[in-house]
Amino acid sequence: MALADYFNKLQTSLTPDKLEGVDTIINFDLKTSAKALTVKDGKITVEDVLSENAEITLTASEEDLMSIISGDTNPMMAMMMGKLKVSNPGAMMKYAKILGLM
Repeated sequence: MALADYFNKLQTSLTPDKLEGVDTIINFDLKTSAKALTVKDGKITVEDVLSENAEITLTASEEDLMSIISGDTNPMMAMMMGKLKVSNPGAMMKYAKILGLM
């Protein structure tokens, strides 16, 4: 799976009932690219730019993020090894499951 496939899957597979009560912006700073994932009113949109209003910024290489998404790398281990940085870990815990990161 490519990163674009991951974001497309999020947009099509997460139904409004799974996103109920979620209103956030999550930045993905991937060193060679950037994405801002916005969840609002039960919908997900993805832009190819970082948002100034993000609640969380995830910083990783695209390769490391894909390893976490695929389940090959444990997200907590990636954080401890410095491969994944999370600007707001407490808030991330609320969203990790719906994003398929746990």
